Formats: sequence, C-alpha cells, structure tokens
Amino acid sequence: MKQINLIIGYGYLGRRLLEILCGERNYLSNRSDKKKTINSANGNHQIILNINDRQSWANLNILSNEHSIRIYFMVPPSKIDRLVFSHFIERLNKLDIQNSILVSSTVVYGNKDRIVNADSGVNIDSERAERQYFLEQEWLAAVKKGSVIRFAGIYGPDRIIGKNEILKGRTINSDPDGWLNLIHADDGVKLLRRIAAMSEHGLIELASDGYPIKRSQYYSFLADILKQAPANFNHGNNIRGVGRRCDNRLTITRTGWQPEHSNFRKSIPDLIK
Repeated sequence: MKQINLIIGYGYLGRRLLEILCGERNYLSNRSDKKKTINSANGNHQIILNINDRQSWANLNILSNEHSIRIYFMVPPSKIDRLVFSHFIERLNKLDIQNSILVSSTVVYGNKDRIVNADSGVNIDSERAERQYFLEQEWLAAVKKGSVIRFAGIYGPDRIIGKNEILKGRTINSDPDGWLNLIHADDGVKLLRRIAAMSEHGLIELASDGYPIKRSQYYSFLADILKQAPANFNHGNNIRGVGRRCDNRLTITRTGWQPEHSNFRKSIPDLIK
C-alpha cells in the first residue's frame, strides 16, 4: 500500500518535497482553486484548504478513511490566525496520523552571537520569533505524533538568497558582519522525509548545512559569480545582534541525515543560469 502524505502549505519547499515523494499518494493543499490544479494521474491530489476558514476544513474529509498519514505543515506564521490554530490542530487529530512535522525557523534562537544546535534554548527577541515559537509550542502540545524542524535560510533551484538585490544593485539592509545560515532545499526535504519515517515523536531538529557565513563574505562571493559590483550594506539603526551560528551535528547524529550541499560555494554556481 502506498504511503499517504498531506502537504499543508504547498509552496517552494513543498514542491521540492513532492519530487522525492514521487510514487506515493500525495494530497497538496491550496488556499483556493485559482492556482494550477494538480495532476491526479501522478498520484497527487489537490485539497482546497485555508487554515483560517473553518468551512474549508471539511475538505479534509477525503482523508477520513485513510490510514497512517504523514503530515507536512509548511504554512508561514504570518498567514495563520493564532486564535484558530489550536482548533485546526483538533481537526487534524481526527485523521489517522502516523507522523506530523511542522516546518519552523531558526529565528526562534534569536540574534545573539552564539552557536546553537537543535537542543539550544530559544531567545525570542522579535515579533516574528514570537509568532513562530507560539506555533511550535501549540503543535508539539496538541497535534498527534508531532515534531518540529527549524530551517535555516533556504536556497535551491530558482531560489538564491540575495540574487535579485545583487543584479539590481540594491542596498542590503543588514549588518555585513552578521551571520547567515543556509540549507539547500533538497537537503532540507530529505531531512523532512527521514524524520517523517522515524518512530520517535516530539522531536525538534535543525535543518542547516552547518557552515555559517558572514553576510559580507556571502554577498561578495555572490557578486563575483554574477559578475556584478560588490554589494553595499546599510546597517542603519539595526541594533539587533549579529545572529546565531547553526551547528547541525546533533541532528546528524540523532537522525543519520547527512546534507549533500554542505558548501554553498560549490552548490550556488550550479544554480546560476
């Protein structure tokens, strides 16, 4: 019997995930039917689902009689009404869940210059971090067989951090001495799938290539390979710290996952067209 997957929040990362779930039965949520429909001939099916619209939750009934569903939740916190999130989780719990994974962000570690791993304490120093951490806590406390993966900055095909800014000569509104943590999308979705297949639940893991880089060095490298002028930075009145440095070794040890794209200097040139 084919594995059944429910991807809630079918964006960039979801599309990359779908590629490695090929051959399984995949249900992909869209907020409306105005987007391109999914080709059911490939075993993929579209569900119209808006987290904030309780009436749309009835569309999950299509999965009511299915067993051992793996849920991948990828909706950005800014798109979620926190007052209804716990009720949405209650609706999900009516399904026969094998594993449920929330895609989160390393923003919850805050902007203090420190080394963090999957077990490091959070440092909620911004509204964005507070929203993200709230969803994590709700998810782990309420959903059946839930886990969380905190993602560093995602790059991959058709998505290179800072490319448009460099090509258009825009000023980078950030601290050049701040840390940038990266994860190739394909490595990220492989970690997602690995954890979804594990028997342990309640996990919090870290999706990062493990090689933090100063923003000035990253954008200098990017400008060179794009054959553009060096980036200009405007730190302005930004009094936030220079940021965390993500260490993925604990996650590698616990999951057996190993990122293939551990050096962005080797990976990004292959993505430049």
